[in-house]
Amino acid sequence: MSTPADRRSIIVGIDGSPTAVGAARWAGAIASRQHAAVVLLSVFPAPDYQLTSYSRAEADLLLPELRAVAKQKVEQACAAVRAEQPELEIRQVVEDGKPARELIAHSGDARMVVVAAKSRDRLSTLLLGSTALTVAKKAACPVTVWRGRLDQPRPDTRPVLVGVDGSPGGSAAVGEAFELASALGVEVTALHAWNDPDLLQWTPVPDTWSALAQQEEQLLSERLAGWCEKYPDVTVTKVVEKATPARALLEHAEKAQLVVTGSRGQNRLTGLLLGSTSQNLLHHAASPVVICRGQ
Repeated sequence: MSTPADRRSIIVGIDGSPTAVGAARWAGAIASRQHAAVVLLSVFPAPDYQLTSYSRAEADLLLPELRAVAKQKVEQACAAVRAEQPELEIRQVVEDGKPARELIAHSGDARMVVVAAKSRDRLSTLLLGSTALTVAKKAACPVTVWRGRLDQPRPDTRPVLVGVDGSPGGSAAVGEAFELASALGVEVTALHAWNDPDLLQWTPVPDTWSALAQQEEQLLSERLAGWCEKYPDVTVTKVVEKATPARALLEHAEKAQLVVTGSRGQNRLTGLLLGSTSQNLLHHAASPVVICRGQ
């Protein structure tokens, strides 16, 4: 494997698809604003002669051809990014192996990993593909699953939406959202959704919604306080709703250019590696989704 990129690099998985090129163009615009480099990584599967009909000699002869095809994909993506970001530092990396494994390996030294969603069909529960989902679950840095307009993949003036829940992953998401919004010169919409049955089981609900809502608004303000001080240039709109986090985030995502969330929020579905909210966003949000893991 090649030497890892520095920690300010954004790694983009390149597979030759138009969506991957769109993801690379988006990543290039982000990297330009964050004074980062972009690493375009294409991984081709080396044939295993022990598991296929190829002999070892045939497999060895096929490797240069596979590498050449992967290199061509990276060069095409690089040209698309370079046309829009001529001053950007871009590195082209071609490796053999498994895409998810190599992207995860690079993530330990990266600012962010960007992978493209495979389909626009939001009704399909398998639309992400195994690579995007695996990287989102296991990468050591924030992961953006990119889904956007191929005719206009670059950032715009809409706000960055972040889910705030107080978990370690949620706190990392808040920091990431502020950093991205500051770099892009846009606002942050900080959404805190609450609907916990345990909180309400002993409560006369009709008479206390207002008091509970005030408590949740105070919690949201407390969780944002340090970040508002660190990024005074970022305007914040606070939203508190009595709803499930996934539903609330999906509704507000329609007016945001990207959504940032923790890898696991405060829900009881601990068997899900990403949590139900993150899973819902990855499969159904129409905009890029950034997944952040807590330390």
